[in-house]
Amino acid sequence: MSAASKKSKTQQLKERWENGELDCGAMTPEFIKGLSPRELGMLGELITIDYFNERGYTLLEQGYRCTEGEADLVLLDELDDVVVMAEVKTRRVALDCNTRVFPEEAVDAQKQRRYRRIASCYLMEHYPLKAIRFDAVGVTIRGGHIAEIEHQYNAFDWQVS
Repeated sequence: MSAASKKSKTQQLKERWENGELDCGAMTPEFIKGLSPRELGMLGELITIDYFNERGYTLLEQGYRCTEGEADLVLLDELDDVVVMAEVKTRRVALDCNTRVFPEEAVDAQKQRRYRRIASCYLMEHYPLKAIRFDAVGVTIRGGHIAEIEHQYNAFDWQVS
């Protein structure tokens, strides 16, 4: 068995993206429709990493894991001097669909509680940190070629309402 065949489809997708092999021409509606939910989520994370990079953020970790769960992205916002834990939600819709989709709304109270626990673990492992901010990012992929990003800056805080 070759090394390429041992890699998961999500690992292959990530490598193709990072190598510049996955461009708008490759992301046809058929390609997007054929992605598993896990692969679609990975694509959303990769698009979001580029989005944050363009805005001056530094990626610290993708898929940070601890006993409390997993944070999609951990970034450094140097402008605000804060570590950002970002939850990325990705949805796909047909190009001709005029309905607005809000994937970031899936970051519900339960997910927020989980992110607070994950942040506590991260803080203990990387002490001292000045601050942690929680952002939610919704990525909507329309027809394969268009990605809409909705970034909820400081989507929730440490305090439970």
